[in-house]
Amino acid sequence: MTAAASVITLADVRKVFQTDEVETHALSDVHLDIRKGEFVCITGPSGCGKTTLLSILGLLDAPSAGSYELNGHAVATLGLRQRARLRNAEIGFIFQAFNLIGDLTVEENVELPLTYRSGIGRAERRRRVQEALQQVGMAHRLRHYPAQLSGGQQ
Repeated sequence: MTAAASVITLADVRKVFQTDEVETHALSDVHLDIRKGEFVCITGPSGCGKTTLLSILGLLDAPSAGSYELNGHAVATLGLRQRARLRNAEIGFIFQAFNLIGDLTVEENVELPLTYRSGIGRAERRRRVQEALQQVGMAHRLRHYPAQLSGGQQ
């Protein structure tokens, strides 16, 4: 049996924030290897660098040092547009605050990110939305608006 390929690989990642007066070491010597199919939780006390790490993993920020590979591609040399394209194609965000658009239905809210991907037609987007909502037990709510859902459903 072969091992699953790495989706995310970090080697010696560091992040330093500098101001005129203070140098803050948010991340030091982070090594991480996440393989396809793995479920990973990032936990720790407030101020330990969880959000900084997630910002780097989500291509919203770059490390000060070290390397990051996403699906075998080094991301350090990518420009802003290339990072945005890669983020759109490879990364999904689930926010603690719901960030749902109030005048869109559940179906439309779930479909919205797919509209930014080229090559996915309306029928395929709808199929994917139906499948995703079915998987989380929300297919019966696709025509509801966020205000009509419980906090957990949102």
